[in-house]
Formats: sequence, structure tokens, C-alpha cells
Amino acid sequence: MDVGALFPEWDEVSEEQPAAIAAVCARLGVEREWLTKDDFIHAIVGGAVEGERVAWVEKVEKDDGGWVDVDYFLRMRVGETQIRERVVDTYNPYFGCEIGHLRWWDDAVVMVYREKHRTIACRLGLAGAPALRVVGDGWTVLDEVLICESRARGLVERLHLPALRPTAPLPAELADRSMAMGACPLGQPITSEPAALQRRIAAGLPGVAGPIAELLVGALAYRFWEPRPPLVATYEEVADEHPWNTPCWLPFYLYCASAAAERRVLLAQLDAVAARTPGEFGDEDDTAELACRHIASRCAELAGACRAGRLPDGESCYFWVGWSQAAFAGAERLFPAGMWAVWQALRPRARELLALGERR
Repeated sequence: MDVGALFPEWDEVSEEQPAAIAAVCARLGVEREWLTKDDFIHAIVGGAVEGERVAWVEKVEKDDGGWVDVDYFLRMRVGETQIRERVVDTYNPYFGCEIGHLRWWDDAVVMVYREKHRTIACRLGLAGAPALRVVGDGWTVLDEVLICESRARGLVERLHLPALRPTAPLPAELADRSMAMGACPLGQPITSEPAALQRRIAAGLPGVAGPIAELLVGALAYRFWEPRPPLVATYEEVADEHPWNTPCWLPFYLYCASAAAERRVLLAQLDAVAARTPGEFGDEDDTAELACRHIASRCAELAGACRAGRLPDGESCYFWVGWSQAAFAGAERLFPAGMWAVWQALRPRARELLALGERR
């Protein structure tokens, strides 16, 4: 399933904003856009009203004939008193800032916005620094959960609001069901004991054991225990999920690099996992169960790619490019030993394998 296709386009995501902006303008007694005596154009580009509390993003811009002075301010007011103002963190405000979501949570505001390079979730309270976290470009908010596309194929990430706390991701088909229902379970927090979770996941995969089980668990399910980048307070500290391309096609590359007999064994193992019956670990709140369901779905796709001798139409993989490999070399602590051994064995063939992953 194409995870990106699950999420609405940005214009649809931010369709709540026109009404919210109108409510803010009415409360503040201003037009949506106005010109001040110092020739700055002010515009309300995002808003939220809850009782006596008002939050809005105000764009302030002036063109001095070649130099454009522009900034975006997140402002918060209770009654007639403005209680907070902060510049919205962006790479460069000249390139714009689009507000997709703005909401009060008790005495804090949560905002999702898009700037030049990234989509960012931000929590700002009445005092102190903001909390910032990068999210996928495709996203939506379902009650207390922000869900967004992941760089790991076939997964959807979850953040518990308003703390922006990451919880176990969802396989795409379960995320699709949640979106259809308009509600999403919170999920379990990311574990602090990844080795124990990895063993549970491996035990729940039929037909595989040892290094191959560790290969599938590591290459396909690492987001279930990977510590996300920490919440940060400034744009300069913002980081994406990781500095390397996903290894999610590694079992396919192993198949392509193996002898005929080894290929048959690996393909049979992929088919066995793909046929896994859901429910061994109970309901969908169990992280290991979610991971096993995700692995089973991906194994079906991997088996198809192995039989075809290429990635699915329209897909590409750049895991083997030089910069990605150099960064990935520092990630050993994140993966089971069996998967790491496969990567090390295949690494001398990186150029050949990169050609297999290029888009056709």
C-alpha cells in the first residue's frame, strides 16, 4: 500500500484554517490582512480560538525594493491580554510558512506547519522554549494522535498529542482503517529495551529463525524501537528520522546476490512469513503484534520482487549510495546481529546492488 496516498493533500489538511482565521480576526477586530503606517503588511495565516484563549500566526512583511523583510509570529492571548509571542522556527521565512493545524491543549498550543525543507510539529506553552519535531509531509490529526507517513516503507508514524510523544507505528492497512473511522489508538510507547522486543518479534514469525529472522526483523521493523530524534527547541537542532536511506529492501538484495539453492530457501521463508495469521500476540495494542503484521505484509511484497527480479514498478531504493552507506555504518547498535552481518557481507557489492534499486 502506498502510504503517501493515505493522506490528504496539504490544501485539504489545512481546510480548517479559513474558518479558524475568520474567528481569530473577529476576536482581534482586524481584517485578515492590513497595512500599518510603517508600510509592513500584516496577515493572519493560521488561528485557533477556544473560549477566551486565542492563538494565531501572523505574517509581517515589507518589501524595501529588492530586500524583503518577513517573519512569522505565533501569538497567544487570553481575554484582552497577549501572553506569548514567538517567531516561528523556519529555515528562512522568506521561503514561506504554511499552517496546517493549530489547536489549544490546556495552556499550550500545538501547531503543524510546512516551511522550505520540512513539515514540523511544534508545541508552545505559556513559558519556556518550544518543542519541535519533524513529521512526514503526509499527515493528519485524529483526536489525540498525529499520524504521518514514515520513511520506512509501509509504515505510518504516531505522535501522542500534545506532548509529541512517539508511540509504536502502524502498518499502512491499519492506519487506513483508523483514518476511515476518524480515530486512532494511542499505541504503546517506544521501548527502552529493543533487544527484548526484537526477540519477541522474531518468535512471532513462522518459518524463519536465526540470521534470516534477524534480517527480516531488523530491515523491516526497526522503526518499532528506533529512538526518534529528541524534541528540540530551535530549528538549528531539528533533525529528520535518520541520516541514511532505509534498508527495507535488504532481503531482496540478499536474494539477488545468493546462489540458486539459497534463493529457493529464502523465497520459501518469505512466503511462510507472508502467510502469517494475525493475532499471535493478541490485539493491535501490542507492539510485537503490529511489527509482525507489518513484516508479513512486506514479506509478500518482497517475495513478489524476488520472483520478478526487480523492485515494484515505480519504486526505487538508494540505500546503497555512498553517503547513505557511510552514515549507516554508525547505526550498528540499532539492528540485530544477523541483519548487520548480511549488510556487511553485501556491502562490497554496493555499486551492483544500487543499480538493482534504481527506478525503472
